[in-house]
This record gives sequence, C-alpha cells and structure tokens, in this order.
Amino acid sequence: MSRDPVRTLQVTKTSMDSERVRDRRLPRFSLLVYHREGAQIVPLVIGSPLVLGRASPSDVAINDVNLSRQHARFTLVEEGELIVEDLGSTNGTFVEGTTIERALLHPGQEVSFSGTVTVTFHASAADQAPPSSTDFAGHEKFRAALESEVVRARFFGRRLAVILLRAVGPSPAHVRFWAPGVQALLRPVDRLGLYSDDSLHLLMPEAGTTQATEMATSLLGELASAKPQSIAVTCGIAVFPDTSAHAEELLGESRAAAQRASSTAPVQLARGQEPRTFVRSDEAKIESTIVAESGAMQQLLRTAARVARGNLPVLLVGETGTGKEVLSRYIHDESPRSTKPLVCVNCAAIPQQLVESTLFGHERGSFTGANTQQKGVFEAADGGTVFLDEIGELPAAAQAALLRVLETKRFARVGSTKEITVDVRVVAATHRDLEGMVEAGLFRQDLLYRLNAITLPILPLRERGDDIPVLAQRFLEQANEANGGRVRGIDPGAIELLRSYSWPGNVREFKNSIERAVVIAQGESLTVDDLPERVRAFSLTPPPMPRIELEGSDPNLALGLSMASLSGDFRTRMERLEAELLTHALRDAGWNQTVAARQLSMPLRTLVYKIKMHGIRRPDSELRRR
Repeated sequence: MSRDPVRTLQVTKTSMDSERVRDRRLPRFSLLVYHREGAQIVPLVIGSPLVLGRASPSDVAINDVNLSRQHARFTLVEEGELIVEDLGSTNGTFVEGTTIERALLHPGQEVSFSGTVTVTFHASAADQAPPSSTDFAGHEKFRAALESEVVRARFFGRRLAVILLRAVGPSPAHVRFWAPGVQALLRPVDRLGLYSDDSLHLLMPEAGTTQATEMATSLLGELASAKPQSIAVTCGIAVFPDTSAHAEELLGESRAAAQRASSTAPVQLARGQEPRTFVRSDEAKIESTIVAESGAMQQLLRTAARVARGNLPVLLVGETGTGKEVLSRYIHDESPRSTKPLVCVNCAAIPQQLVESTLFGHERGSFTGANTQQKGVFEAADGGTVFLDEIGELPAAAQAALLRVLETKRFARVGSTKEITVDVRVVAATHRDLEGMVEAGLFRQDLLYRLNAITLPILPLRERGDDIPVLAQRFLEQANEANGGRVRGIDPGAIELLRSYSWPGNVREFKNSIERAVVIAQGESLTVDDLPERVRAFSLTPPPMPRIELEGSDPNLALGLSMASLSGDFRTRMERLEAELLTHALRDAGWNQTVAARQLSMPLRTLVYKIKMHGIRRPDSELRRR
C-alpha cells in the first residue's frame, strides 16, 4: 500500500511544529563572557564542550595575556548543570574565589580567570526572545563604529544618539547581570559597547533627543522591575549634531551627563551646542586649566597674553580637539573685557536657516516659530568677546553679515530694520584650510582678511610631548573625582606609550582615554594594560633596522621593518605593515591622498579611514621641504 505524499508531508510538518513548540518551552543556556575589550554571549548545547583560551584552537578565543592558550573547558551535561574543567592553565580557574580543577555550576554562578575575564552561566526564560546580537563591542570597536556613523549622519543630514547606561548604588551591578536585558529591547540597528564593569554605551542611529529619551526611560523601567533583583541604572544622552559634531565629544558628553544623573533624575541630556556664556564671576581664572610644559605652548601663551590686551580679531588654527575654545577663554580672561561676557558658539552645529537668528537675534513673528523677541550672540556679548568655533562652516549669507559687523560694529535683528551698535571682539577658530576654501569659492576672502589680523596656530598633541605627563596627571585627578576612583599615578611604561602615540583626536581623545583607564584600572596606578587597545597596539618607535624588500615585490617598495622589529601578535604585526605600506604610498604620491588611493587600488574613503585609524601624519621635515 503506497503512502499518500501529501499526508506524509502534513504529518512531517506537524511533527516539526510540535518540536518547535517543545523547543520554545525549554530554557536557553549560554555563557556570558566578559573581558576588558568586549563581551560575548556563547550558546551552549548539551554534550558539546566549549574550550576558552587565549588563541586557537580554543572555541572562544580572547586576546588576554592572563589566559593560557587553552585555559578551561565548559560542558553542558544536562539542563541547568554545567561542568567547568581547568586545562592545566598557568594562572588558574576560579569559582567563587577558589581555585578549581573541575566543578559543577548552576545558572547564575560565575567563573573567573585572574580577575580580567569573567564567565557567567546564564539561563534565559523559555519565552524570552534570544538577543539580537551575540557580541557586545569592545570600547575601541564601539568608538570606530560611532566615528563611521557620525560620517554617515553628517553626509545625509541625519541624527544619532549616544547613551551611557551606568549602574549605581553602594555596590553597582556588573553589566553581566543586566546587559542581556538591555540588548533584548534594542532595535536591530542599535549597538552596545562595553565601557566598564558597570557601564555600557549604546549607539542609536537615526534617533534624536525625543526617541533616545524614550528608549532610555524604557530601559531604566525594565531594569528597575527586573527579576529576581532590581537594577538601579542612570544614563546620559548625547545627540549628533545637537550636542556635538565629533565622535570623541559625543562619548565624553554622554559620560558627563550620566555622572550628573541621580536617583531622582536618572536620565540626563548632555549640554547642547546652543551659545554658552562665561563671565569672570562664574568661572575660575582659566590660566590654571592650560598646561604649557612644552616650549611651544609656553611661547603660544606668552603671545596670547600680549594679544589679549588689544581689540583686533584673532584666528585660532588647529586640529580638532587641540583646545581652541580653552585658548579663547584664556585670551578673554586676560583681556580688559574679562568682566564682560564671553559667548561661545559652534557654527557647525547651527542649522543653516537659523545661523543669522542665532548670531544677531530676531523679532517676534519674523519667521515660523519666532514667538518672542530673541537677542543674538553679538548682542548678548556686548562689551565682551564672541568666540566663533568652526568658522569655516558658516554659510555665504552669514559670512557677509559677519563681515559687516566686523567693519561697522552694527547689525539688525532678523525681521527688523533698526540697527544695533555693539562693542564686541571676535575670536574665531577653525581646523580647516580657509585659504584653500577661498580659492575654491567656499569662504569670502575679505572676511578672512578681517579675521586673521592675528593668527595663532595651536600645535597638535603629538608635537607637545612634554605636556603629556602633566595633562595625564590632571585628567587622572579629574577622573578620580568624577568616578570615585582611587588611582594615584601612572606607571613610567604607560607614560612612555602615551607619549609615543599620535593622538589623532588630540587633547579631547587623550582626556577620554585617561578617564576610561581610571574607570577600568585594577590597581592604584595606571598600567599599559589599562590604556586603550589602539594605544597599546602602537609600539614605541624601534631603533633603526636594516630595510628589507618583500620577495617578488616592486624593488622600489622597501618597507622599513625587519622581522625583529615586528613585535606583538599577528594582528599587531599586520597593522604595522599596513601602516608602513600606506605611509610609503602617500610619500610616493607627494601626500596626495587621491593619487595614493589610485596607486593602491583602494577607494579614497577607505584610505582616509585607514590614515585616521593608524594616526598617519605627514612629517614636519617633508612639510618644510615643500
């Protein structure tokens, strides 16, 4: 008797559906693996062992010097029972603080490896959806993802939010107890990053202040009602471009906002980029916040002090994060105008249609939303100083209006014909090549001539090595105060590594790195292991080595590296080789990135990203030869 194929198919489908129902009722078991550079959720299957160690052939490989190559094995023997076995490791395997060779674990128990790696045996509820991702980005990966997202958001004119979630209380809960609950509530495009043992960063593309606040409030509510134990968490929110247009500043401002949060106000927004006003009565003398151990910075401050006594406009030129606003406040504070307001505004953060209203004010009813009369930046700073950051981002119409104010000291509010006279000194700043923008027709030449009556260039941090130890100690003290840390100093080896790194984000990046190092530090001194991965991967400049050529390669391509100089793991060696190859191509192309990208058969955008990632800069000696 033949089988009915349709009936057979239906029976098979019914059996499969029943199996799925049965599977949904079973709890899901996994390992939650936390280490300094990230976290992973590793699913467990009954009878299938998992080996954790430093490198292959471990199933879960974590690049941590405290781990042995194959450190421990985990085997789920039945539902709710996990056997962990030490594989003859050097530093041991610990359960509840006791060294073990073999132990039986139940859900919720932890295994630690020399204090730097922690594994939790986790059981999800039968009806709980699996997390959208099994990998929490380490801080460096999260930072790189944020930088890429900022570029995308800027190009398309979109928003994004950065949220720092921070457990609070006498004994803040480790993120391993609440991160899975957070992850289950996220959108597929959101991304988590591990900041410290009790803090997570969350990246939300396409989210403004309202959506980010709603998400944060929802997350905190879920954690507060979590079972079996409520988790107290506060958060800080920074939004691009409202808070800042730079990734490093978004990270820093989200942390600062989280530090201001409390149990009564657990959600805090970072400062926006609306004009900020400073006066001597509200602020301590700015001189104490400027570090000038290097000869170049000492000379800059002496020049700035002389310039401060006059009234000519000043143009500050320097890379992003070098401290242009700090220097503008120093100039104002040392000037006869110091008792009057200093008003700071970031031109890049103002919507184009609101630039003139922000700078010069508006009358009621002059445009949709103008419900009241509003003073502008210049009117608010009468008698004092206006600091215009990112001056190169001003649209053409605003450039013309600014030029007229500089020439006549008069302007009219938007929607008014009545002119207002003000006595204001302008200090402008930019990281862009304004002369190049003039040639390209993007910036008015007559405005540039007005602004650069006095030009003060600020050196990047990589050229101010003597300032780094003092800056590091100052930022360490500030981080201790903000985070309740007890780090007293910095090891000499760590200082040397800090001095050798190129710091493409300059002082802003440096400050963020020291703060995180203080947060994750295990001892009373910052060590090399506490520094960011990108800094640790940047070896100290080796002594001159014989140049070698790659066999079969272009004889003109000589890489200035020997195998002896390629210290570190395979990944670090490959990164150094890549940096050397890119530098060679750039030098050969006269540092023209478009030509170098063509020679490397590489998209220009990729080359620009890798130049920034490796911190490649054109040597001063080659600039002087130009």
